[in-house]
Amino acid sequence: MSEYGFGYDDTDDMSGAGEQQPTEQGPKWFRDYMGKVSGQLSELQAENKRLKEAQTRSELENTLKAKGYAPQAAGLFSGDPAKLDEWLSANGAALAKLPAAPGEETPGEQAPSGPPASTVPADGQEQMRLMQEQGTAGAAAPQGSDKELAAAIAACETPEQFAQLMQSKGSPFDWS
Repeated sequence: MSEYGFGYDDTDDMSGAGEQQPTEQGPKWFRDYMGKVSGQLSELQAENKRLKEAQTRSELENTLKAKGYAPQAAGLFSGDPAKLDEWLSANGAALAKLPAAPGEETPGEQAPSGPPASTVPADGQEQMRLMQEQGTAGAAAPQGSDKELAAAIAACETPEQFAQLMQSKGSPFDWS
């Protein structure tokens, strides 16, 4: 018998010659191959279905987020994505809303006016104000690069020139 039987037996029994057995669908190697391909096809179809569901859920989450709802609400919606607006008008009041981003107004709310509220506790605000005043009193912002300053220091010939340079750069120390 050859390695490829092609569905025929090597026996001399010719009692059903030309007729295929009802249980066989072709040669064994072909049936095995078709079984393997069928399994691979079903795996691919399952993966494709999973990927399509994930893509649809992602699109729903993005749409819900853009409309101001928590993206977790996408798990509650199981209908056609084209009918999301209808579903939101019917069920949107029960869903969690996202907090408004800074600088973004939600409908019906007025934008706050004036400086933002301080995050410093009330007892520390006076100390904070004093530190801010002291930090800028008499100090100038440094100007030029480090190389320029090093060259200017190297060019000083007397302590008075050095003191004048340091005070011009914002040093509060008395160099005289």
